[in-house]
Amino acid sequence: MGITAWFSSPNLCKLYDTNERLFEGLRRLDNSAILCVQTKAINSVRKFVGQYRLPAELADDILNQSTLIFLQKIEDGSYQFQNHAPSTYLIEVARRVALMATRTQKNTTETLENQHHLADSGIETDSKRIEATELVRLLLGHLGQPCEQIIRLQHIDGYSDEEVVQQKLTKYSTTDSLKMKRSDCMKKLIQLAQQWKTSNNT
Repeated sequence: MGITAWFSSPNLCKLYDTNERLFEGLRRLDNSAILCVQTKAINSVRKFVGQYRLPAELADDILNQSTLIFLQKIEDGSYQFQNHAPSTYLIEVARRVALMATRTQKNTTETLENQHHLADSGIETDSKRIEATELVRLLLGHLGQPCEQIIRLQHIDGYSDEEVVQQKLTKYSTTDSLKMKRSDCMKKLIQLAQQWKTSNNT
């Protein structure tokens, strides 16, 4: 199921009629705020996918990865609200993640942690980078199989979908089924990040 299947309500953003309200919703990790900012970004993400000649089905993965990066940046203070539309920043993160995906297509190994830093390199301190890396690993460890394996194979080990299928590294026999499952796994990863945030604020 694609990310667009989540966007069933025409009034998804009605609670966030200002940039500040949307930011506050994202800071609280409100699901409705997250879906709202994704609806504002999805068309741009599809545009990047087309510009960079990536498979159209990667749009969901790129949007989910970018959202996770953005939420982490709000959490660690790298992103500070300055009355600009949060979707503008998410779109910029997505552009860079899409650019990274073009390198992945060429079998260049890139990690989720590196994508996190690329979105705003030079701002994070070494300690924040270490914390972000550990958080990604922690969340992946709690994700369970087969999601942990599927995400690691592409985003950490650098395997292309074709290599995963050809080498039978998972139970998925086609690239389409693998991509569909990975999209679902990225959604679960975002949910885990939300739960982690909530549990650490209580």
